Amino acid sequence: MNRFAIVTDSAADLPPALLEKYHVSVVPLHVSYEGVDYADGVDIDINQFCAILEDARTKADLPVTSQPTPGDFVAVYKRLVDEGAREILSVHLAGALSGTIEGARFAAEEIMAAHPDVRVTVYDSCSATVGQGAMVLEAAVIAQEGGSVEDAVARMDALRAGHKIYFVPDNLDNLVKGGRASRFQGLATLLLDIKIVVSLDATGAIEVVHKCRGIKAAAKYLARQLAKDAQELGDLVYYKLYLKAPAALAALSEAIDRQAASGIAARFLTVATIGPTIATHVGLGAMGLMRFPASCHSAVLDDISAYLTPHFE
Repeated sequence: MNRFAIVTDSAADLPPALLEKYHVSVVPLHVSYEGVDYADGVDIDINQFCAILEDARTKADLPVTSQPTPGDFVAVYKRLVDEGAREILSVHLAGALSGTIEGARFAAEEIMAAHPDVRVTVYDSCSATVGQGAMVLEAAVIAQEGGSVEDAVARMDALRAGHKIYFVPDNLDNLVKGGRASRFQGLATLLLDIKIVVSLDATGAIEVVHKCRGIKAAAKYLARQLAKDAQELGDLVYYKLYLKAPAALAALSEAIDRQAASGIAARFLTVATIGPTIATHVGLGAMGLMRFPASCHSAVLDDISAYLTPHFE
């Protein structure tokens, strides 16, 4: 039994088996498309969402993501309290990307008002997908090992400050439809095979960090950046990311292997995918990388490749 309970939202992109292993409760975000609402991770999985993105390529509108209600959080917190939890750590998608965390904060105040002996700590990951997920897992390990909420927050603070996520969309269609790029930019990148590297800034907001021609050049940029970050920050661990883009993933792996031949203080952990929240923006065919300090990684999580490796149909 964990010393304290852990809650997150489905934007953390953690699979059911991993959530069960570390006793993490999830409040799902929702995805709506053509009038149908899906609870992320409950009514729809990544393969089904990829099919929706494929269909949306030929249409004007994208799937729309929506945050959980405060009542959704209250229900999860109340269940944990009824099960005996007196401390809850709730780790969420960046407030810069979604109002999800505000629902969690509202619910936390309601629960603590009704149960004065309960403490709910709501934490902004300032991240999304596997960045958020890595923080959740580190906190869960600390809870299982008998550490405190304060111990977990200190570990997450270090990971949050030291992590970085990069995405390379296959094209700008989704960013154009989502209003984060102009139609002119989308057309220019398509005609010239320009790849845009996007990242999340310190608050979790999406930003463009690099432009280059072709996926191989983008992969080389990510590999060079990984090596540069390791040289400046010390030993790193990293994930490769992709969304049904085997050729792009292969280009990234090749670029990292070539960079590693000349030395790189970074250890590979797993290949992972991204879920509906970020996939809505970067679209099918995206690849990327997430890295963070090795000092923030618990050795017991070395087995995560068995859980996070995606299987696309």
